[in-house]
Amino acid sequence: MNNREAIINNYIDAYNSFDIDGMMKDMADDVVFENISGGQVNMTLNGLQAFRQQAEQAKAISAAVDNQ
Repeated sequence: MNNREAIINNYIDAYNSFDIDGMMKDMADDVVFENISGGQVNMTLNGLQAFRQQAEQAKAISAAVDNQ
């Protein structure tokens, strides 16, 4: 496995376990994160702070749904 594959696999593993710090560990401070759904960009986040805020919101929503 090359470094790029390792970074992608680390992100996916962290994403699947709601490990926000793990998701962010290989990201640059000036990351631009785009969510693509149905071939369209439906969200763009600029920087680690914006990414963390969105990830924490998504984690809280998921926890709330799981607790219903």
